[in-house]
Amino acid sequence: MQGSMSLLSDLSMEASVDPVILTASSASLTSHTNDIDDSYYGDLTLDPPATASLEQVRTDLYKANAGCQLRGLWEYSSWISEQLVHLPKTNKAQIPDNTWNSDYDLIMFALQLMHTQEYARAVATLKDTETQNGRFLFYYCKYLSGEKSRIDKVDVKSRREVNNEELVDLRIEMEQLRQANKLDTYGLWLLGVILSKSALVDRAILTLVESLNADPSFWGSWKTLAKLIKNKNQLQTLPSLPHHWMKNFFYVEVCQEMYYANDALSFIQALEDMGLTNNPYLLAKRAEVHYALREYDIAKDTCKELLEKDPNRLDIVDMYSNILYVKEDKAALNYLAHHTVEVDKYRPETCCVVGNFYSIYGNHDKAITYFQRALRLDPDYLSAWTLMGHEYVELKNYNMAIECYRNAIDVNPRDYRAWYGIGQTYELLKMHAYCLYYYMEAQRLRPTDSRMIVALGESYEKLEQPAKAKKCYMRALNVGDQEDIAMIRLAKVCEKLHDEEGAVRWYSKYVDMVNSAELDPGDDICFAYRYLAHYYLRNDRLPEADVHAHKCCEFKETKNDGKALVRQIAAHRNSGSGVYNPRFTPKPNLRVKLALSGSASTTPGSQKRSRTPPPQDHSDNDMSF
Repeated sequence: MQGSMSLLSDLSMEASVDPVILTASSASLTSHTNDIDDSYYGDLTLDPPATASLEQVRTDLYKANAGCQLRGLWEYSSWISEQLVHLPKTNKAQIPDNTWNSDYDLIMFALQLMHTQEYARAVATLKDTETQNGRFLFYYCKYLSGEKSRIDKVDVKSRREVNNEELVDLRIEMEQLRQANKLDTYGLWLLGVILSKSALVDRAILTLVESLNADPSFWGSWKTLAKLIKNKNQLQTLPSLPHHWMKNFFYVEVCQEMYYANDALSFIQALEDMGLTNNPYLLAKRAEVHYALREYDIAKDTCKELLEKDPNRLDIVDMYSNILYVKEDKAALNYLAHHTVEVDKYRPETCCVVGNFYSIYGNHDKAITYFQRALRLDPDYLSAWTLMGHEYVELKNYNMAIECYRNAIDVNPRDYRAWYGIGQTYELLKMHAYCLYYYMEAQRLRPTDSRMIVALGESYEKLEQPAKAKKCYMRALNVGDQEDIAMIRLAKVCEKLHDEEGAVRWYSKYVDMVNSAELDPGDDICFAYRYLAHYYLRNDRLPEADVHAHKCCEFKETKNDGKALVRQIAAHRNSGSGVYNPRFTPKPNLRVKLALSGSASTTPGSQKRSRTPPPQDHSDNDMSF
């Protein structure tokens, strides 16, 4: 791991670190005619929730589970089994016969080799089989063998350069089988995975849709398809999907990933109305939706409820640890870290929790170590890439931070945190043209998140484009300002544009909301008082001018300006015909300029979580994991 580097060194190395993205972002900036993308706004137009009886649901799940077990798809078999366990009991479901083929012994041996991750032996064992199940296992083991070799070669800097060497041969062979109509729903799913790994996303989507039309009860095809949907338009222009009850799970997955929280909750409710109550998967999805909405208390309670029901469940603990981090609940995070280590210390989620534990105490080097361990276990583990990027920002190692965020984008291009993180990193490097591009991408993914829009506005300000900044701040107010800074930024931009009416309007509204305790008084409130005092004095509204001038005297930054204004107001009253002297209009000194440039919304901690200062002594908090 590299240590901290000086800012000068970071700037000199920037061209070598990210030349492709820098060039691409420069070209992309010229193509953006609008500073805010409106195409992502509005509600989704989706099919109504599909319904089915509990007997039909159980029958479909039995069938899909048998197919997954026969093909070694343990991840999907585990998911299906969990749904079956939590379904209400019914005696009318039809349990399918698990009809084995003539190569039963061969397939069972291959499955055992898969279980011990001896994929090369499994490929050699199955090379002469001619049955459909046997051929599927042959191609699947060949794919897994290539993935295992790729994972062994991956590190932070080489992730994008390391590919599965088996993909080309697999794609050619399986395309030929597809043209001969020799692939069932599972074979089509595997071909879709191979096509997506080969960056042939459109062909992968068509293949997965074909797989679903062949058998809509297989969850693997739905889940893989959900990962490939990048935006609303792509979702709404999909080829015809079967109107099957499993489609509701698909919509939950894709709406949650695209941050359409209300739509995700409506489909969760539709599934619960079908009888899938007390379902841990749906409960976990509810927690994720509330987490995305920044409703941390509700998400925290939901995670706690899930862990009380199943203390050994680890698929949500990384999100739970993020919530505890944001809430600064060190005691609960400490307990969670020890608990997950006791359950399974070799799970990526456990390493992520332990990394958060060390991070909250300011031990960023050790946090990075655990995030790296998580990535050794799963190179596509999104949370670890993003959180490790945050840690490198804390250490001012901006080159490695950008590399981590780029890897996170490779794993999931819809992860707005990674786009936003790169934008913040370039802002710290004073490369505002580049950070603008990444803030645009983050805003496209989170069109109603005021933090993205405010960051975009601040970048426009620093690029001397106040008119576009004004538009951004207006939009942030319209969607709901989460950090209560858009209004004061908007007032300052109006002042810069010499829009006196707008500046007075927004400064006055900001002051009124602070006085009525609707907003917390920020560091910029003193400048609002000063501007309004000058405005009222120019317009001979001496009582209002006097009130705001005295308010200026309460702040260190505007104390001298306030005293000068009070004297001028007194002279105006005594003479009865005093004239406002514009030469007394203060200009902020260098210290004030620095204070103004230090945006609270663009510090590294604001994007992910508020960072707490490290304690003086970590000896009592250290753990031996």
